[in-house]
Amino acid sequence: MKDDLIGTFKISRLVAADLTGSLDDSGRRELDAWLREADENRVIYREIKEKFKKGKREWLYSEKQVEQQLAIFHKYRTKKTSRVLGVWWRYVAVAVLLFSVAGILRWQMDGEGRKQSLVPIEIARGNAVLVLSTGERIALVDTLQTVCGESSADIQVSGQTISYREENKPVQEQVYNTLVVPRAGEFKVELADGTKVWLNALSELRYPVQFAGGQRVVYLKGEGYFEVASDSEKPFIVKTFANVDIKVLGTKFNVSAYENDVDVITTLAEGSVEVILSNERVRISPDEQLVFNKEENSCLLREVDASIYSAWKNGLFIFEDQRLEQIMEQLKRWYEMDVFYSGEEVRNYRFSGDLKKYDSFEKIVKMLEEVAGVKIDIKGKCVTIGAK
Repeated sequence: MKDDLIGTFKISRLVAADLTGSLDDSGRRELDAWLREADENRVIYREIKEKFKKGKREWLYSEKQVEQQLAIFHKYRTKKTSRVLGVWWRYVAVAVLLFSVAGILRWQMDGEGRKQSLVPIEIARGNAVLVLSTGERIALVDTLQTVCGESSADIQVSGQTISYREENKPVQEQVYNTLVVPRAGEFKVELADGTKVWLNALSELRYPVQFAGGQRVVYLKGEGYFEVASDSEKPFIVKTFANVDIKVLGTKFNVSAYENDVDVITTLAEGSVEVILSNERVRISPDEQLVFNKEENSCLLREVDASIYSAWKNGLFIFEDQRLEQIMEQLKRWYEMDVFYSGEEVRNYRFSGDLKKYDSFEKIVKMLEEVAGVKIDIKGKCVTIGAK
């Protein structure tokens, strides 16, 4: 039993290290082996991870609370007969794991005067990927290249731009490519009709290599800024996963449709667009924005400065009275980190300001602390935000 208890404390340290991003390769192997041992282990691990992700600090018990619970366990164990001890001990081990992980995390996250992690939070690295109609995946690097493998298209890559040239022959079959942009990435695609699309980090665009038929249809996940080539006979339609479609003839607009965001946001810079929802159509004008709330199935039309919402393609984050949680979600698409909050009220703090995308994360933290009035602690790749 003593060995079991020691083993439980050891696992608790591994789980805590995993949650805070400081688990080394040896620890990873040990933790993976423990997870494979029993379904119950995996269930406990998922519960702990979910609570930690939600930022509910109330479950991070103090050291005193942990000691009190262990004393109760010990006292109760001495009263048990050997007949029931085996079954009861399993529940003790589970409880000890939960409390000890909580205690370790509190020590790591709340210790006064402790130094921040020596490992800085950095911009993520990775190449955009082009997925051909055959399923072949091609990493796009910052050098001039011709993409082979798509017989019906002339595809060129230069820097952070991929270009398609329209061929002077009838399209027999509409063939699709998909451009996948990783965290901290950006890429521009010039479609065969002359339309230009800038894709933000963690975004995907599926599109035909040559347009055919009476419409030009593309599919967006994430965020893109569109400069649509005018063609009065072939409307251009952007379809999103949230059943929000944007129909245009020729215009400039920004669409933010990330899968994990509650809102799908269409912001018009020039021209006119029609946003097609499940039960209505809304036409918007320049410097107007339509916000569709997926959870409430409602929409809001408002006047904005459209340039703010496309500043990302020019290397800037511009926030105008935005919730802190929304801001951090955008930063997470660039920096390798997990974000947690000390309470629900902190998520709703509001911030206005400009940040450069390629600034060090330390500079961004300093500005947020000064302007938003929060305290930010960094441990490994875990960022914890609380009130000052």
